[in-house]
Amino acid sequence: MKLPLQVSFRDMVPLPSLDGEIRRRVAKLERFVPELISCHVVVQASANRHRQGQVYAVKIDVRVPDDEVFTGEHQADEEIAVAVQGAFDAMTRRLQDYARRRRGQVKSHATQPAAQIGTGDREERDLEGEGIRP
Repeated sequence: MKLPLQVSFRDMVPLPSLDGEIRRRVAKLERFVPELISCHVVVQASANRHRQGQVYAVKIDVRVPDDEVFTGEHQADEEIAVAVQGAFDAMTRRLQDYARRRRGQVKSHATQPAAQIGTGDREERDLEGEGIRP
């Protein structure tokens, strides 16, 4: 990675054990796309959840050549380890898709021909064939 990893904790105390787990998982992401430019991971605790406990959301922003890949829309859980695992699993899938697109290994659909506008001669021929004159 060209720039150092950034790990941010919002509305919670930074956890050294979680920081180490995040760094280990980011190192695994570099297997899929070795040319990672930067990675920013945000771990955020929700506020004011007294009855059900805290919900932790993990968002990851990875910059790669010619693109930026995000995850974190749905990676939240009451267990912080589950939220981290879900976010990194989603990022792994997205980086695998990015690598496939870069290599050109994505299925391409055949282009369908555009509709052609006729001059109306065909309608007249069809009607004549049925014995009807226009």
